[in-house]
Amino acid sequence: MDLNKLNYIIVIAEEKSFSKAAKKLFISQPALSQYVSTIENELNMKIFDRNKYPIKLTVAGEIFIKNAKELLNLKAKMIRDINSSTKVFSGTLKIGISPFRSPYILPNILSQMKKLYPDIKLFIVEKYAKELEKLLEKGDIDIAIMSLPFTSKTLSFKEFCDEETYIITPKTEYYSNLSENGEISLEKLKDEQFILPSKKIKAREKIDLLFYNNHLFPQIFLEAETQETILSFVHVGLGIGFASNMSLNHRDWKKDLNVFSIKEEKIFRKFAVVYRQDKILNEVELQLIDFIHMNIK
Repeated sequence: MDLNKLNYIIVIAEEKSFSKAAKKLFISQPALSQYVSTIENELNMKIFDRNKYPIKLTVAGEIFIKNAKELLNLKAKMIRDINSSTKVFSGTLKIGISPFRSPYILPNILSQMKKLYPDIKLFIVEKYAKELEKLLEKGDIDIAIMSLPFTSKTLSFKEFCDEETYIITPKTEYYSNLSENGEISLEKLKDEQFILPSKKIKAREKIDLLFYNNHLFPQIFLEAETQETILSFVHVGLGIGFASNMSLNHRDWKKDLNVFSIKEEKIFRKFAVVYRQDKILNEVELQLIDFIHMNIK
């Protein structure tokens, strides 16, 4: 049995279709069907119930998939352990992160990583929190940089800090006069135009809850996919928004914007690196975590 091709059967199970799996794997459907038949004959069992639509795993198939994933994880672990023991760090590191965070967190960290490990191939997968969880569970990425909490029971994490979310406004005396001791009340901003994160972004959940808890219905000028977009649009006076301390420190935005704590209710998000519970972090991954810890503010 070809260990590398076990992934073929895992993909079929995920896609619930031979044709979709074949397209994803860039092989012909007949060749994929032949491979599955060969494995089934070798094991003297059926992995898939082809009489169902979409196709389903048999009971034996469920056991096969579970063990196939464990074998592939064991193979990956073996390679990582060998590389760690011989100090040959020339593999790949797949990092998941939200596109909302990526521009202000990764550049300095990855620059440091490439200097220390010039032969490492770094892959950045920009997805939102729920998608990152799924990619981690499937082993498609090694590590995710994201906010807590997450829903999966198979993941672990290293927490770094609580990052506060602030209200940001154009740098004018009008907004400064609305504030007291570095805080501003949402009530005073109820008629303003807001630039908010997209609903796909985890940060939006706490912002919506903040408005809900204070019985406010914000006037939304637009929703943005990145923090940089929100900062830039607020800077030119298109509205007001929210930003984390880390994003504000990235280009010293505090010189160009008014930044206020929220009077009614502070918003904090726990910032962490997340990975599978069964994963043993290698030297490169541990070094990445150290760099993140040194660079976040």
